[in-house]
Amino acid sequence: MKLRLFCFFLTLFFFLESASALEYLRFTHNGRERNEEGRILGEDRRGIDFQARDGQAYYIPWRNVLTRSSDDTPFVPYTKAEVMDRLRQEFPPSEGYNFLDLYGYGSFIVVYTTSRDFANWYARLLQRLHEQYAAHWKRHGVELTTPEFPMVAIVLSNEEGFRQHARQEGVNILHEQCAYYHKLTNRIVVYDMSGMQAQPAANRRRVTSIQMFLSQPDAQHNIRAVIHEAVHQVGFSTGMHPRFIPNPVWVYEGLATFHEVPDSRNREIGWTFGPHINRARLDHLRRYLSGPHMESPIIKMIKDDKLFDQPETALNNYALAWGLIYYLERSRPKELTAYLKILQEKTEESQDSAEIRVKDFESCFGSDWSKFDRDFTDFVRRLR
Repeated sequence: MKLRLFCFFLTLFFFLESASALEYLRFTHNGRERNEEGRILGEDRRGIDFQARDGQAYYIPWRNVLTRSSDDTPFVPYTKAEVMDRLRQEFPPSEGYNFLDLYGYGSFIVVYTTSRDFANWYARLLQRLHEQYAAHWKRHGVELTTPEFPMVAIVLSNEEGFRQHARQEGVNILHEQCAYYHKLTNRIVVYDMSGMQAQPAANRRRVTSIQMFLSQPDAQHNIRAVIHEAVHQVGFSTGMHPRFIPNPVWVYEGLATFHEVPDSRNREIGWTFGPHINRARLDHLRRYLSGPHMESPIIKMIKDDKLFDQPETALNNYALAWGLIYYLERSRPKELTAYLKILQEKTEESQDSAEIRVKDFESCFGSDWSKFDRDFTDFVRRLR
C-alpha cells in the first residue's frame, strides 16, 4: 500500500518565474549539515522549496539556512556518474552497500545489501516496468518525457534495515509494509520479505532462480509492493504526474494498482506487464460497491485525497481507484487519455479544489453521474 508522505509544494508558496540560476545552499536537514547545488522552486516568509542537482527536493525553513548564494550558471542535473559518486558517500561500500548501474527508459541505479542475484532480479523487474509503462501509455497518446534525473532504488536485505532507513527519512512504516516511494527523494526503498536475504552472509542461500524466490510465502506481496511503488517513481519521473503540482491522489494510486498485479506464470521475474484483473482489489471493490452510499463513491474519491490516508476508508478507495482506471482504460481509453492530459498540464498557478476536480473529470466523461455509476458497477460485476 502506498504510504502518503508529505503535503508538499502545493498551496503555501509563491513560485518564482525564473529558476535558471544555480543556487548554492548550506543548510541543516534531519539534524545534519548539507551543502547542495540546485534550483529554487519557490519561497515565502517561512522558507525555501529547493531541488538539488540529483533530483531530491527539500523544504528548508529559513532558520535552517546557513549560507546562500547564486550565480548565472544554468541548472544542469548531475550526470549518472556524479550521482553514483554521491550515493557511494551516502551508502559506503565499507558498510556492505553495493551498486548496479542500469539503463532502460532513462537510467536508474540500484543500491543493495542483498545478494547480487536478488538485486539483479529486482533490477530486471524495475527495468521491465520502466520501459513497458512508457510504451503502454505512449500508445494511448499520453506524452511522457525521459526522466531528468537518474532514478534510484534502495534494496535492503532485512526489515530492521528497512525500518531504520525509513526512520532516518521521517517515514512512518505500516505493518507488513515492505516498500515505499519517497516523493521528496524520488527514491524507492524495499526489502526482501521472504527472509532469504536476512540470513548471515556465510549461510545465505544464493537466489539462483526466480522460482526459488517465488516459492516463498511472501514473494507475491513483495512483487506487488515493488511494482506499486515503482509505478509512482516512473510516473513522477516521466511527467505522467507533475511532481510538485497538486493532482488527485486517486489517479496515481489507480495507476499503481492497475500495474501491480503479480504473475506467477512468469518464471523470469514473477510479473508481466498488462491490464490484468487485480483479483484482490476486485473482490474488495465488489463488497464496497454493494454497500449503501449516500453519495457516488467515485465523486467522493475524486474530491477527497484523505480517503487514502484513513484506515477505515483506505482499502475501499485503493480498490475503487484500481477499478476506475481499469474500467476507463478498457472501455473509454480516449477519454482517459484526455483526462490524463488535463492533469499533466496543470501548473503552479492552477487552482485546486473539490469542485475543480469534479469539473475536470466531467469535462472528459460527462456529468450524468447516475449513468456513469451504473455503467461502472455493471462493468465491475461482469469481470471474471
